[in-house]
Amino acid sequence: MWGRATLVMEVSSTCMTVTIITENVMAHFRAAPMGASVTSPYSTHGGRAPRWSTLRDTSAKERAPMSPASHVRRLVPLALAALVILPSATARAQGDVRSPLPAPVKVKQGMTNVPALSPLWLLPEYAAKYNVQIDTVMFQRFADARTALASGDLDITAFGPQDITLALGQGAKSMVGIAGVGSGNDCLIVRKGEDIKDWKSLQGKSIGIGAGSISWLKFAASTQEHGLEYPSLKIVNIMGGGGNYLKALQGKEIDIAAVWQPFCAQGIVDGYAQYPTIDHNKSKAVGGLISVLAVNRTFMEKHRDAVQRLVVAYLDVLKMATADRGRWSKIYAEKGGLPEAVAAESIRITQLDATLPLESIKRISKFLSDNGVITRDVSGEIGQYYTYDFLSKATGKSPAELGLNK
Repeated sequence: MWGRATLVMEVSSTCMTVTIITENVMAHFRAAPMGASVTSPYSTHGGRAPRWSTLRDTSAKERAPMSPASHVRRLVPLALAALVILPSATARAQGDVRSPLPAPVKVKQGMTNVPALSPLWLLPEYAAKYNVQIDTVMFQRFADARTALASGDLDITAFGPQDITLALGQGAKSMVGIAGVGSGNDCLIVRKGEDIKDWKSLQGKSIGIGAGSISWLKFAASTQEHGLEYPSLKIVNIMGGGGNYLKALQGKEIDIAAVWQPFCAQGIVDGYAQYPTIDHNKSKAVGGLISVLAVNRTFMEKHRDAVQRLVVAYLDVLKMATADRGRWSKIYAEKGGLPEAVAAESIRITQLDATLPLESIKRISKFLSDNGVITRDVSGEIGQYYTYDFLSKATGKSPAELGLNK
């Protein structure tokens, strides 16, 4: 299988071979009489001789005997030529991942109504350039998309950075994370005029959360890091979609909601809510990570070339949305059925980024087990369910540059 790493290994191997052969040839020259016919030392040991293994002086009468240094000078250009191969071959390898597949591959993509993920509505259009045909299926929650991906009903979807961990904790090993999405999107919201300026002020407040959601995870981690005992807080578990948080907030059933966009934006644009001073996107344990892009393992193993094109198309989509936030906002308004003002506010704090911070995901996994959300600690094995192969080939960057140690 020809990839960038293999290519570099081949070139490095070639350069090393040149060095070894040069030393052996020098020794061979020293042992041979001046002017004698000299062949590669490899040819006498049953090994495969290099193409330039025979270095024969055609006739001692026709020209003067060649010194060992002269033979070495002949070999130096070969070593340099091997080095020149690397950049051009690397460029070809990166070009190959953008070539259309020889035959079309059909893909089932899960979508959720999340502002940060709305650029993915363009993924079918961008992937079609590479002969990948995508059908989209809409889901209301990350949890539902996770179940569908684990079962193979979907081939690719984006969901929370905790979802592969949650599935693994339940024994599901059929999902692989292949890229990140960015930061932001999740938000805290309070009634207008009722700001919460510091974390200690949460004591005595009714707090609406959705247990297991990434917004809840960020909130719970933040409370612990600011010295609060989570069990001592007045927690109200809100079932269903984000609209139920807004109803509970308006009805004064809760004082603050740990929710996600566009629901914070709806409350703000409608005039009855505001963001509090405290922000749960800054914890050390979880940070602001929104989501990960993942594929079904069986699909990945069967269609690696298609997954590679999907990642290339995905990067193109993120690049477009980052460069043209107005278009991104309009896409979300159209697909989400929202006023443009709500859509624009929904994406305002979101930063798209395909890097995959694996250490953050490990910390999330540890937090989930430490707090009883999953029954066993999978932080030591979760790395097996993420790969940088496709992202690395698409960007030309190393796993370390793409978030391996972050």
